Amino acid sequence: KRLDKDFALFLDSHGYDYFIKSYDKTDLNNSPALIICATDDNGLNRQVYDDAKALNIAINVVDTPELCDFIFPAIVDRSPVVIGVSSNGKAPVLARLIRAKIESVLPSGIGELAEKAGQFRQTIKDKLHDINHRRHFWEGVFGRSLQGESVGELADELAKFTHDNPNPVGEVYIVGAGAGDVDLLTFKALRLMQQADVVLYDALVSPEIVDLCRRDSDKIFVGKKRSNHAKSQEEINELLVRYAKAGKRVLRLKGGDPFVFGRGGEEMLACQAAGVPYQVVSGITSALAGASGAGIPLTHRGVATSVRFLTGCYRTGESFDGLTSPYHADETLVFYMGLHALEDLTQNLIKSGLATDTPIAIVANASLPHQQVLTGILSDIVAKQNEAGLPAPAIIIVGKVVGLYRG
Repeated sequence: KRLDKDFALFLDSHGYDYFIKSYDKTDLNNSPALIICATDDNGLNRQVYDDAKALNIAINVVDTPELCDFIFPAIVDRSPVVIGVSSNGKAPVLARLIRAKIESVLPSGIGELAEKAGQFRQTIKDKLHDINHRRHFWEGVFGRSLQGESVGELADELAKFTHDNPNPVGEVYIVGAGAGDVDLLTFKALRLMQQADVVLYDALVSPEIVDLCRRDSDKIFVGKKRSNHAKSQEEINELLVRYAKAGKRVLRLKGGDPFVFGRGGEEMLACQAAGVPYQVVSGITSALAGASGAGIPLTHRGVATSVRFLTGCYRTGESFDGLTSPYHADETLVFYMGLHALEDLTQNLIKSGLATDTPIAIVANASLPHQQVLTGILSDIVAKQNEAGLPAPAIIIVGKVVGLYRG
């Protein structure tokens, strides 16, 4: 047999010795540092493995994980940036495909930029004394590079950074985490979650989503439930401003969408009043996620031409007390935070002119694997819910579109 021509050329050019012969146990007498065994003979593979173990030599029998003391990850080499992808020997083809995926999105010049960064690192330390300030600089440079944008000389980037940030003030990110399903996060939300120094998160943000935030960020629970507020809204506003003015990037992570019954507007106004930079990132609100997951279209040709979002719990703590404008038969009503007052809600809808046989659905834990749906009509949904006991958080959908549900 002969070696592959390219492989033989590689060995010759790097000064390696190679021999073409049948295996003999005496081949191991020189105590090699490691052995790679890649034959199609399972019996021979086992023999080589046993011989190697008897001599305490590390061995890798290709495509046989149980006969491997070490593994070879699939390597992405952008020296000095090196990425290894391993399936622990379980699925090497998958590891190679993942490597190819990373190769396709990683800029070819990222290694050169990393080399320059290493040479420029001390200069950055000398110019930017605060560690958070330095992190902001590097994340800006590397972030633009990873997004395919051109990056100038690092000295020029530093001059521009210090010019734009003479008195470092942080920033507030008011981010919607969606209805609960991690897969519903937006790319922008995830990017800001990875950048934030401080995270203020709500009760409706799942632990799985919080875990996606930067590992070393300070995480502060500020959740508010109907009768139990860890922090008042005024306290949350004050924390956002205080941390941002200390030069921190502050993530306000909210369930659903910040501007749909999320009080994100109040936090935005607090930032404006304090002169703190901010960004608002929308999230998939529970009305959309819950309706989609339940298969209830909020609008449907010939059935519903408009949607009205309402709350079942007002600022004063009072419950929904009726519609303030007439209801139309081709309209869908979606209530947030109304499950605790379902009886009052249905009675007041009937008083507002809705027929007692108007379809209604309760969707609990919208978008999550344990999402539950309960349907009925205005006159019987309370009794059905008393029996079923669907938990909060839940949205309530009212209108003809509920008749399209096929649970």
